[in-house]
Amino acid sequence: MLFSGSLWSRMQGLSTAQRVAVISFFGQLYFFVPVMTPYLRGEGLSMAQIAGLQTVLLWAQLLMEVPTGVLADRLGHRRSYQVALVLSVSAEISFFFAHTYEMFLLSQAVAGTGFAFASGSVDAYVYESLPTGNRTQGMQRARGGIGAAIHLASVIAYGTTALVAADLTRPRMVLTLVMGIAGLSVAVLISLTLRDRPGVVVDNRPTSTSLLRTSWNVIRGNRQLQRVMLLSLAANAFGAHLLVFYQEYFLQSGVLGRWFGLALSLGSVVAIGTQMVAWRMVPLLGTRWAMIVATGIPGVLYVAMALNHDPVLAVVLFIIQWGAVQLSGPLFAGIFNEHLPDHARATSLSLISGLVTIYVGAMGILLGWLAGRSLPLMFGLMGCLVLLGALLVRLDPGGEDVPAMREERQAVLG
Repeated sequence: MLFSGSLWSRMQGLSTAQRVAVISFFGQLYFFVPVMTPYLRGEGLSMAQIAGLQTVLLWAQLLMEVPTGVLADRLGHRRSYQVALVLSVSAEISFFFAHTYEMFLLSQAVAGTGFAFASGSVDAYVYESLPTGNRTQGMQRARGGIGAAIHLASVIAYGTTALVAADLTRPRMVLTLVMGIAGLSVAVLISLTLRDRPGVVVDNRPTSTSLLRTSWNVIRGNRQLQRVMLLSLAANAFGAHLLVFYQEYFLQSGVLGRWFGLALSLGSVVAIGTQMVAWRMVPLLGTRWAMIVATGIPGVLYVAMALNHDPVLAVVLFIIQWGAVQLSGPLFAGIFNEHLPDHARATSLSLISGLVTIYVGAMGILLGWLAGRSLPLMFGLMGCLVLLGALLVRLDPGGEDVPAMREERQAVLG
């Protein structure tokens, strides 16, 4: 009771974005991820079955993306976010008790649904909590802070697991799973301190059909939003696939085994920095050039990875790349939300996220096929695609307030 009261009072002093960052930190303490494969192998699952679990997770999120976005706009973004956290901890608990492949599949389906609930509602909830004015920059700054909290949690979780479960014994691996459940439970408790911004109405929401129609009309009728969406596809840095490909890249480059986890932790440290400074790029460079730099750097680094086979440089390139692929996220979050209506924000974000997921999933099949034949060729193709997207899909800066940007630039430079 004392802890609960203290937690409640501490959270009341934080802004909504800061509370979401704290929640995201505890919700990202996935200590179990680095030892998931050996644990599942010990449960009798084949590599094909383990890969199938990830496929179910992806497809569950994709199938539920739009329905959960509609529910978020109807139930309220805060409530939807809380549902997402409850589903996430439920998935981890079901995974803990699972001993058959069917139960593991069920837990992944629940987790994917939880991710779908969060994908539209979190950004929508944070954006609507921001003060009126330059909400785009405010969202970019808030999203950068949330992203930094997520990567900080990854650094701590992966580093802790390296110490706790270094021997890969089942009791130690189970302990990491329990630790993750505890972290998610804290996130759920903290989410109870969240409140809607005054003036936000959670009753008498539009119908589901109306929300879908509004979201589709906004996307279809907004040329600038279409260009932002095209840029998010054409210059996508494939961060999720990099998590898989970097391990094979290290093997082919002769990197020592201890660097596999350490490099990811160090890359997360770099990602904390890129997430925190991303919002400063727009006042300094303008929207167009900020997006070219943020989306283009990963392309350059992929080309460098394709040309390199030195083990030391391979580690350095991956560490920098893991931070670089996170750079554009806060910028996209601010620009997307700028163009979306309040009453259909989560539905619109879910539609956009669904399109990106389809593209990334389809490209993942092609990239996986290429990686099996030539990893350098695959990295070279990824780099060229990202660079072409960053350079060819240009955003229209016409809506920027130049005098205001000059004042913001001076404020950033101090």
